[in-house]
Amino acid sequence: MQKNLFILLSLSISSIIYAQEKNQQLDSLLLNLETTQQKDTLRINNLMALSNYHFLKDIEKSVPYATEAIGIAQFLNDSLKTSVLKTELARIYVTRGLFKEALVQCLDAVTILDSIKANPEQKIQAQNILSTVYRGYGNNEKSLETALKVVELSKQLPVDDKTVRYYYNLGQTYTQLKDFKNAEKSTLKALEIAKQIKNKHLEMIMTSVLGDYYKNTGDYDKAITISKSSIPYYKSKKQDRNLASSYRILGESESLKGNYKAAIPYYEKALEIYDRTGNLHYAKITNQNLYIAYSIIKNKEKASLANQRYNVLKDSLDSKERKELLADMQTKYETDKIKSEKDIAEKQLQISNLEISKNRNLFIGSSIIAALILLSSLIYYSRFKAKKQAEIITLELKETQKRLAVEKQYKDSELKALKAQMNPHFIFNALNSIQDYIVLNQKHLASDYLGKFADLIRNYLHFSDTGFISIPEEIQNLNLYLELEKLRFEDALEYNFNIESTANSETIKIPTMLIQPYVENALKHGLLHKKDNRKLSITISKPSEKIIQCIIEDNGIGREKSKAINQKRQQQHKSFALKATTERLDLLNYGKERKIGVEILDLKHNDEATGTKVILNIPIVNT
Repeated sequence: MQKNLFILLSLSISSIIYAQEKNQQLDSLLLNLETTQQKDTLRINNLMALSNYHFLKDIEKSVPYATEAIGIAQFLNDSLKTSVLKTELARIYVTRGLFKEALVQCLDAVTILDSIKANPEQKIQAQNILSTVYRGYGNNEKSLETALKVVELSKQLPVDDKTVRYYYNLGQTYTQLKDFKNAEKSTLKALEIAKQIKNKHLEMIMTSVLGDYYKNTGDYDKAITISKSSIPYYKSKKQDRNLASSYRILGESESLKGNYKAAIPYYEKALEIYDRTGNLHYAKITNQNLYIAYSIIKNKEKASLANQRYNVLKDSLDSKERKELLADMQTKYETDKIKSEKDIAEKQLQISNLEISKNRNLFIGSSIIAALILLSSLIYYSRFKAKKQAEIITLELKETQKRLAVEKQYKDSELKALKAQMNPHFIFNALNSIQDYIVLNQKHLASDYLGKFADLIRNYLHFSDTGFISIPEEIQNLNLYLELEKLRFEDALEYNFNIESTANSETIKIPTMLIQPYVENALKHGLLHKKDNRKLSITISKPSEKIIQCIIEDNGIGREKSKAINQKRQQQHKSFALKATTERLDLLNYGKERKIGVEILDLKHNDEATGTKVILNIPIVNT
């Protein structure tokens, strides 16, 4: 008893001393900032010391200090310092999962470095963060291009801890592209360098990354073993962000093994750290994982709570205000850049005018060769003016190209965000569809039913990050979805697939999750209101070398009767899937010569509704 009391007292005293040391460190940093009120390099250093302190403790508080430091660097006209600080602010935003804000800072930093002709050592940090930002947006091809450029630049520099991060970032991008062979190769290279320079911290991080890699390749037991081995080190070093990552990988590995009860404690531990440190991006992902796990083990209350927290975080990250803020920041960025280039052009024009004036004065003083000087001056002025016009045209062309690139990137980001909204919605609908059947029907069927649902979830997770899917894969997913719905309809549903042989090819690709919402709409609005004789037909053909045609036909009650039924309800039903699909089609068709066409026909016989037919004409994407 006395021994336990002594241990408890010792721990309490140690905690108090540690807290006092932290407060003393923060007080010292704040005092240093108070003593440097002048806008100079010393104040910038003190601001960044405070920013780095909060980066490890409470990252959200880092932003104001880094922002003020950037303002001082701009006031001092120190372009190199400004680019370095903007790169650091981008790193803070990336750590919090705010990729839109990070992109603006990264593009600004890279533009500054290009304008001052920076050396590889100065460029490489901004490029490395930019690669991470592209990966956060889902533009993995651009991320890979930038990451490979960073690794190539690093070969001109001495090997150090930064080199480890460059290969780690490359490995993460390969993982996103499902190129697991190159992902493992890059990560092992990073681990080798960490051991070579004897950096234990980076060695442990790369070991954890390998755990995530083995999770992605299906070696779940190996992933669990590696992730558990890193936890004591992160706890001893009080590295909460890395600790949360290990817990998240453990939870995902257990979930993929089907051990949802074992996964939940790891998710909860990771979520506590993400909430405390302000990492909105991973907090959203972890809440989504918790929703799925709690739903499968039938804990409705906690599943609902996780779903609510997920929606709040999703709305916060994708809110209209944040999009408008990003647009304002991008507009200001382009405006300031054009203004700066205009000022330079005006100064050059002033210099040119002075030179012309000087030539004219010389012409007056040289009367003997006046005719020759006049002719020479006219020729010189004409060529100079033509050169300036050519430079202005070139500048305008470059600005137009940059603006179009930013617009395309913005459209790609909107498309990624919309797909991220559609995919969770599809999972939630599937969960709701199977819940009643599991509760009300025979329990021995539940295992088979959940097995099919697990296959559907696995397929969804596999294709969630891809933009396109082959026809055979799409048919497989639709068939699995309809099997689940047929059980929900208590087998009172008859459906068939008519696939033309020329269309049923692995090389023919169509956008992911394009056909399923129309099939879902046929079931929920057309066939659900019929008591029997429910029939659904899906026909896929290839009418030309460039078009895939999909026809979805049902013998339901028709759109008019379905609308009338919905209007009688207290709250009129609105199909999120079709609304989101319509918005997604607008984005997919944006700037394309060949567009996806949709035609919805009401089938009638003697003015009596006999069903609905949807015709999709989809341009082929060959691989």
